[in-house]
Amino acid sequence: MSDNNSRNQPVPMGRPSPPTTITIGGTPTIDLSFLPDHQREALMNDYARGVVNVAQRAHELQVDVNVLRSTLDNLAATTKDVSESGNAITVSHTQTTKIGRTEIKMGNTDEAKSGKLSRTQAGERDWTPFYIFAGIAAVVLIAAIMMR
Repeated sequence: MSDNNSRNQPVPMGRPSPPTTITIGGTPTIDLSFLPDHQREALMNDYARGVVNVAQRAHELQVDVNVLRSTLDNLAATTKDVSESGNAITVSHTQTTKIGRTEIKMGNTDEAKSGKLSRTQAGERDWTPFYIFAGIAAVVLIAAIMMR
């Protein structure tokens, strides 16, 4: 009897038509029923590529978050161990990832308690060597001009 029912079922021909709606986010949907099948299929392909790109980006960011969490845990544990042994410690760490720039300073010293990073730790360039070389070059140039 079940064999008889399966013979009466229509057999789908070719590829199924693309869906007529796209779910965006949680609940909103866009009705695509007015578009021809080939345009709906192209939109669904673009939509699927976009979903994959978002998922890939989310995964990359999650990896960065996990690395930062691990780094913070290690720095905190080291700082705690050294501090409990009665020693002074200042730990600073700067990291730039896809999430952004993270600056960490911890410890039991006055420097650590200030929470202020040095210029180089904050990512600023130290121009002092350039100023010194420029000053030396200016003195040499002035001396060369005065000698003539």
